[in-house]
Amino acid sequence: MASDDERFEELVSGVVAPLVLGGKLRLARPFGPLGITLGEGRSIVDSDLRSRIDVARVRRARLIAPVDTLPELDAHEWALAAALNDLLQVTNHELGGLFTKGRYMRLVRSVFDLCNQIPRPHDVGAALARHATFARVMELGRADTSVRWWTGSASFRGVPPPKRLLLWQNLRRVHVETMRVPIHEMCDGLPSTVAEGYMVALAAWLSRSPLTDLASITREAPVFTWSPAAIALVAVPAGRTLAFRVLARQRVELVGAALERARAGLDGGLAAHRPVVEEFTREIAAAFVAMRAKPDKRSGSSASRD
Repeated sequence: MASDDERFEELVSGVVAPLVLGGKLRLARPFGPLGITLGEGRSIVDSDLRSRIDVARVRRARLIAPVDTLPELDAHEWALAAALNDLLQVTNHELGGLFTKGRYMRLVRSVFDLCNQIPRPHDVGAALARHATFARVMELGRADTSVRWWTGSASFRGVPPPKRLLLWQNLRRVHVETMRVPIHEMCDGLPSTVAEGYMVALAAWLSRSPLTDLASITREAPVFTWSPAAIALVAVPAGRTLAFRVLARQRVELVGAALERARAGLDGGLAAHRPVVEEFTREIAAAFVAMRAKPDKRSGSSASRD
């Protein structure tokens, strides 16, 4: 059985490094409850890799804030990375068989439990640090390949087809089609309860990184809803500034629709925060109007950012 140090290195090399630096993720077996403590007292051993990750995170953060350094990933960020690994493992169509389909929902519940133990960012700087690490999550996808030949067909989710199926392509009339599946559709084909649980778990995961949540507000699914962490972020001036900057990088009309939908859906325990949400929604709408009306210095005409 792998030690905790070995499992930590799996998380570093397979998930965090490719997520931050770019590349293909290599998922580890689910971390489960271990994820909440795995990063405590640990840091990346490879100094070169640690340096490259630090530089990439600062570069990402500087898109919305004038910072020169960021703290190293803390235990909560490592827990988020472990939860992401487990969440993506839910989409593994080989995780459960005919008599082991319960594994999917057990893993979904485990991701929920892990997310519930991760506190929201304690300040705006922590929110920025989390976003610098996880900004690309909603850009993740899986390459699925279908192969057809004269006597049959086969589909492969996230793995390349075996080379034997691609031999003698002309003679066997082999046709290969590859399709990119976005992260929110990666559970398609699994039981509906699993797909629904996965989507809710993805929303719960996003809520733990509020700037990342807002930065993908125009996503198709899961639909953005206000979380305590996102409300706490926009309740302070510095947080509102960062929120505006990530929203301004998206299509204005889609941002407006998403904010209005989220405002209208605010209920339950969060209803008490309606004044903060409504004020922020108005401020964003006014800022976008001003931004669209601002003259384009290059042409002297009004510029429109769509």
